[in-house]
Amino acid sequence: MRFVIIIAAILAAILGLAAWGPGSLNAMHFEPPLPDPALAARFETETAPLRQEREDLHGAEDLEPGPDGRLYASLADGRIMARGPSGDWEMVAETGGRPLGLAFGPDGTLFVADARLGLLRQTEGGWQTWLAPAPDGPLVFPDDLTVLEDGRIVMTDASLRHGYGDHMASFFEGDQTGRVLLVTGSGAYEELATGLGFINGVDHDPETGLVYLNETWTGRIWQLDPDTAEMSVLIEGLPGYPDNLEFDRESGLVWAAMPSPRAMDLEALHPRPFVKRLAWRWIQLAGPPPLPARPPMAIAVDTDGRPAFALRGPDDGADGITTALVWHGELWTAGLARDGITVFPAPGDSE
Repeated sequence: MRFVIIIAAILAAILGLAAWGPGSLNAMHFEPPLPDPALAARFETETAPLRQEREDLHGAEDLEPGPDGRLYASLADGRIMARGPSGDWEMVAETGGRPLGLAFGPDGTLFVADARLGLLRQTEGGWQTWLAPAPDGPLVFPDDLTVLEDGRIVMTDASLRHGYGDHMASFFEGDQTGRVLLVTGSGAYEELATGLGFINGVDHDPETGLVYLNETWTGRIWQLDPDTAEMSVLIEGLPGYPDNLEFDRESGLVWAAMPSPRAMDLEALHPRPFVKRLAWRWIQLAGPPPLPARPPMAIAVDTDGRPAFALRGPDDGADGITTALVWHGELWTAGLARDGITVFPAPGDSE
């Protein structure tokens, strides 16, 4: 019996060290809404791309139409590129960090959510930091932003626990520390919403002033009134993890790119924090599990939350897309860890 007790104590100590020792996961209880089978069915048909552009442009995390008629892209190497309607790409800026979300103010000023440098405003002489990342400022994971018609900025700070490059730990934790900020000037901001599961892409409807946001880990799109901070679910149960979001002014549709289908085998661990801790330790030792196929995926919904169009491109073995928008009558897509720009035919206002 004494031998059994000793063995049990040793095993308990090993499990405790694995679950709570150095480098352990701060696992949280998390139960995101399940994928909606009706939404998943919309992705059964595969759409072939029209073409691939500039495979030398790596990591175009966000694509944003500019007031000058060009399409802007934020690249992994810190460059911001712009494409004219004739097809020429040129470098227009470089942040020196990792630019993610791009947005233009009413006067044409470019603002950037840079994962390493914070909220940046472009000036004639370079960049002005409006909000810095920790430890010098309040941001942890500056992700995306949109500039309202009156110049106020709504931006997402995806997580207060994990910065850029640490999103897998955020996912496994069930991290729900993301927040939405309203920025009114350099260093001036307030929180509109907190406690969100990796709040990500954001854009707004210029006519109503309403803001739309992707909450990645829950597979959910929110609608937000920036004046009252009231939030309501626009749609949930998405079959993928929504990343960047674009409001298409011509069609009135909200586009959400999804870089990966939902990993339901891993999500099944969310209600079991202790099991998640052990699984994370195993991943640290053995490496991450095989990732599912990540074909280009995007969904368009109207402002009442009704799905209008779903895109699933062919699985090309590359990472999925993090941005999708209609530009010059075509659907343009790109991704955080993807090479080049993949262009698809644009849909109508509904399927």
